[in-house]
Amino acid sequence: MAKIGIIAALDREINKYIADFSAERMDNGFMYAGSFAGHELYLTLCGVGKVNAAICTQRLIDLVHPDILLNSGVAGGVSDKLHICDLAISDSLTYHDFCPIDVLEKYAPGRSVFPADEKLIELAVRAANEYHKTEPHFRYLVGKIISGDQFIEDKQKVLAFRDTYNALCTEMEGAAVAHTAYANRVPFIVMRTISDNADENADMSFTEMAAIAAERVSFIVKEMIRLY
Repeated sequence: MAKIGIIAALDREINKYIADFSAERMDNGFMYAGSFAGHELYLTLCGVGKVNAAICTQRLIDLVHPDILLNSGVAGGVSDKLHICDLAISDSLTYHDFCPIDVLEKYAPGRSVFPADEKLIELAVRAANEYHKTEPHFRYLVGKIISGDQFIEDKQKVLAFRDTYNALCTEMEGAAVAHTAYANRVPFIVMRTISDNADENADMSFTEMAAIAAERVSFIVKEMIRLY
């Protein structure tokens, strides 16, 4: 039996897990506890942005000492190979709004890119392939996810992110979760379903597609837990 921490940023992301895992709010009021496939699950809502995500991740680690951390949710697409409702699986994460980024390499923590756990990447790929059997149009890619305290609605920024980082998608919490997990030596992975194209139409398409996107990534998370 493993202790698995699951972190999400928005209500629509965490509510599906609470229902699926029959999770109940713990006395600390900070997280929900449930079980699935013989594992203990601890679910928490971190809120939006890097600081919220880092605080939440550290608090979860301190309270329950999870064996692994999963951060799931939705993101704006950067790669032109991913479309709305496709899945980005992290092999690494970095910040796009930390300037200069090499400060993180010169000082603690000594790196600016945080690698996801290889075993969890393998499980995510297996789970994604399983979902593909039920939805042939579904696609996924493994690669870099970038984070910053910005909701991106600018096509030129997307093109710059593509050129500079070769990123799959951009969102607002993943790199902070990864940074904190790395500092605590907790294996982690970040997964994002593409809910919009991070361009001028982002606000409209996010509202319309986020619920569907969150539903898909919840399937992937459940299958990963089943396989773990």
